[in-house]
Amino acid sequence: MSKPYPQPTAEAIEAEVNRLKPRYEAFMQANGEAPDPAQLRDWATENLREQIILECEAKAAGKTVDALMKAIVAEVPAVTVEEARAYFKAHPDEFIAPERVRARHIVLHRQEHEPAEAMTTLLNLRAKLLTKELTWAEAAAQVSACAQDDLGVFPRGAMVEAFEQAAFAAEEETITDVVETEFGWHLIYVIAHLPEEPMLFEEVKERLMASMREAREREALERFVDDRKACFK
Repeated sequence: MSKPYPQPTAEAIEAEVNRLKPRYEAFMQANGEAPDPAQLRDWATENLREQIILECEAKAAGKTVDALMKAIVAEVPAVTVEEARAYFKAHPDEFIAPERVRARHIVLHRQEHEPAEAMTTLLNLRAKLLTKELTWAEAAAQVSACAQDDLGVFPRGAMVEAFEQAAFAAEEETITDVVETEFGWHLIYVIAHLPEEPMLFEEVKERLMASMREAREREALERFVDDRKACFK
């Protein structure tokens, strides 16, 4: 292409500042820092310069920006299983499964039941479950609004607060009292508590290899534009 690249216009920078401002302020607040208008303008200008580089290089190559980016990342070497395994072994703290619960539930939704009716239904159902008058599968089939009662295994943070607190507080192989959430009323059958423990490589292999690939592609794009940033007039 014909260098140097054109600088972004004042109007374009102002528009980019306005576009970035909500996310920038949220980011600074989350990190306990005060927003800095000069920093925001620098970030906006940098974004635009990166866009200009990609647009100019794509035009010179007779490609769209998307096609250029795909061509850049296509040259990134594939992540091998050996590389992923080496990363896994070198960073054991990144691959710890948190405390989890294995559970099932029965739910009555708010839009379908009045509170008193839902409480009575589930309390009666719980009594029948405790006396073995009904199996869990029978009870779920008869009453639950959720076609799939098995929740599998979940960590803290995966469920709404009231549901999570009840599930993690309950003993194994027990049924909780009725739990009310924003979705409705629940009985939770806690099957097992699984402690925090190291994960196996096979459990994370595919996710890790994909993450490593994404990191390489991101680095390749960053190198491409960084190598050309000095070429602005």
